[in-house]
Amino acid sequence: MGKRMVMVTAVLLGILLGFFGVFNSVFADGGTLERLVTVAVVLIIYAGLGALWGFFAPERPWRWVLALALPGIIFLAVYMLKEYNPFYLVYMVLILCLSSLGVYGGQALRRQR
Repeated sequence: MGKRMVMVTAVLLGILLGFFGVFNSVFADGGTLERLVTVAVVLIIYAGLGALWGFFAPERPWRWVLALALPGIIFLAVYMLKEYNPFYLVYMVLILCLSSLGVYGGQALRRQR
């Protein structure tokens, strides 16, 4: 698969996860515990996808971090314009951090093999 196709796939997965994961986790009705579980699952998915991208495409890992995390952060930022919550800022940072951790962890795992 060409480099452009890999990038397009990463961006599309980032958009899908941003919309169906991040946006849904803050927009949907439900109790606090249900939302926290959903947020935790979304963050685990970000780390897992990052690890896959870091392992299979280890060159320039910062691109994969941005391709995966930026759409979700943008969806959350747009939603914050309507309904501000300071915890959304923490959510944005966690999305970025766990995506980075996954990508760089996958890259490190590939180097070990």
